[in-house]
Amino acid sequence: PNGPLGATAAASAQAAADNAMRQASQSVAQEMASQAMSSAGRVLRRGAGEIRVYVHANPYSVTLMSFLGGCLLVISSVLGLFNVFGALSGPLTYILQLYQVFFGLLIVSVDGPVDKLPPVVTSKLNDITIFLQTRISRILFYLFIACQQASQSGIFPQIVGWYFFAVAIGYGLVHFTQSDVSAEGAQTRLSEAAH
Repeated sequence: PNGPLGATAAASAQAAADNAMRQASQSVAQEMASQAMSSAGRVLRRGAGEIRVYVHANPYSVTLMSFLGGCLLVISSVLGLFNVFGALSGPLTYILQLYQVFFGLLIVSVDGPVDKLPPVVTSKLNDITIFLQTRISRILFYLFIACQQASQSGIFPQIVGWYFFAVAIGYGLVHFTQSDVSAEGAQTRLSEAAH
């Protein structure tokens, strides 16, 4: 058994044992990965359910997020306006920053304490912000702001962009969990304050 046939048989037996061990370890690894994915899925579903319940119970928290996002957008855009070299290299970028300041102020005025504004201002805001009347249009507007901000260079616009993405998701959760309730917030409060 120590001759060439014995060595070949031993090598073949070792290869078969190695192959069996490899298959066993792959099987164990696949089972562990499957269990980890299953556990992660349960945790994500539970977390998403808790967020949905919270947003359903507290829809004004999304309005507060929107108000804070408007403040962040104004800050981000004003910082962009101070970049004089950016204006020289791309004047349209500078104009875009002005639009973003306007959008930020619009969000702040709509989701902020409109009862503190004079009636003439709330009346004008009601006319200007008619496109934010429905939740779907707000979701699309916030997604636009998110994409526009995230496409800019720098970490702060990236953060603001992802923040508005979260606000859009929040409004989506409110929309899909409270479809029987008319859109809260901006237009309702603006209309009440104008009268």
